[in-house]
Order: sequence, then structure tokens, then C-alpha cells
Amino acid sequence: MTGIDTELYPKAETRHSKKSSAFKNAKKALRDERISGLTGAFLAMFIWGHLLAESSIIFGKETYNMVANFMEHTIPMAQPVLFVVTIAFFVHFIWASRKIPGKLRDRKRMLELGEKLQQSSKGWQQDPKSDIKLRSHFETSLWITQVRTGMIVLAAGSFHLVLVTWNLFSDMGYVGQAIGYTADLTVSRMSSGLWILYSVLMVSVVAHMAIGVYRLLVKWLADTWFVRNYAKAFFYLLFTFYIVLGTITILSATGVWEGLLT
Repeated sequence: MTGIDTELYPKAETRHSKKSSAFKNAKKALRDERISGLTGAFLAMFIWGHLLAESSIIFGKETYNMVANFMEHTIPMAQPVLFVVTIAFFVHFIWASRKIPGKLRDRKRMLELGEKLQQSSKGWQQDPKSDIKLRSHFETSLWITQVRTGMIVLAAGSFHLVLVTWNLFSDMGYVGQAIGYTADLTVSRMSSGLWILYSVLMVSVVAHMAIGVYRLLVKWLADTWFVRNYAKAFFYLLFTFYIVLGTITILSATGVWEGLLT
């Protein structure tokens, strides 16, 4: 029954009614999940392409300059993409942050849980012959890591977006400085010490992206032919490939392995 109106239950409704608070909350939660998931998927695909483009410096400065010139001038896609990515970045953070514990006490509990999971193999006395073994929970560990890396990406990523915007739309206040990215600018910036910040950002972005893709696949495809093991294998593939690629790129950009593959 719906729309029951009595003295005890004025205008009472079943929880399945479209006017019920439960239905409205579920609809809002689904909408929030879609916004968070779609922006996250878009940012993940952008990261795939962005890291591949940045890795062109592995092949030398000329290759990097050619790629940068193509994306900034030949087909000026870098500027509009930066605008769209910036919006998606902050929209994703706002909608995804609702899952982050809001109270300090809850955040402390989350950190404590993460530490206990890391020490679980040492802290639990288990019978090696037993069929029932306690172990750290993979999904929970990923969620904690995603929250932590998300906060790092928000801080370091915001700085990176400001720096990129400054590069793409101005000469940065230097007479004769070309607008846009060049290999010399990237190498000088990275070798001056920013490689530390970008190393932290790279690891955090790759981890956050790989976990996000895994959780999206599990959330929307786990009950189909795409089983959880496929999602887990894809997670490890993404994480390993982009960590290795990002590490080599940073080494090349700092001049340690200049033109590694030239």
C-alpha cells in the first residue's frame, strides 16, 4: 500500500514508493556514482594518453618537441583538453570525496585500519594447516590506498594544472620564452628538483587511476562475463606498465638517461 494516512502514520509510504525517502536517497546515490564514475573514467583515459605523450622524451628532445608542437599548434588540442580536464578533475574530487571520512576521528580509524591490515600477517597467529586463514582484505586495502593517493593527487595535481596552464597560455614572464612546452623547459624544470614532486605525483596518479579502473570494472561488470579476476589482472597490468613507463620518463626528463632510446 502507498499513501496511507492515519493518526499513527500520517501520509506513510512504503519504502518502494517513488516518493519515499529511501527511493530518493537511492536515486541520488546512483546519480552520484555515475558522475563520480564517468568523470573518473574520463580522467583515467586522459592519464593513459598523457603519460604516453610525456614518454616521448624517452626518444630524445626532438621527438618530445615534435609531439608537443603537434598537440599545441598543429592541432591545438592541448588548450581545450586542459580546460575540460580541469573541470572534470574538480568535479570528480567533489563527488568522490563524499566517500572520504569527514570527521577527524573517522580518518584516524581509517589510518589505524590500514596499519592493522599491513601488519595482519605478523599479528595473527594462524594454523598453517587450517583451511580457514585470515588475511588482509584486498578491496579494503585498495580503498584506503585510493583515499590516500586521492588527497596527494588533489594537492600535487592542482599545482601541476596551474603550472601547465601558465605554460600553455603565456611566456611565463621570460622574454623570448616560447608559449607552450619544450624539451629544454621540461628538463630544466625537472632537474632543478621538481622531479621529486612529480615522482610522488606520478606514483599517486597511477595507483589512484589503476584502483579506480579496477573498482569501476568490479562495480559495473563483475556480474557479467567480465569476472573479478579479469579486473584484478587488468589492475596489475595498468599499474605495472605505467609505473615502469613513468619512472623511465622521469629519469629521461631529468637528464639522467637523456634520449634513452635514441
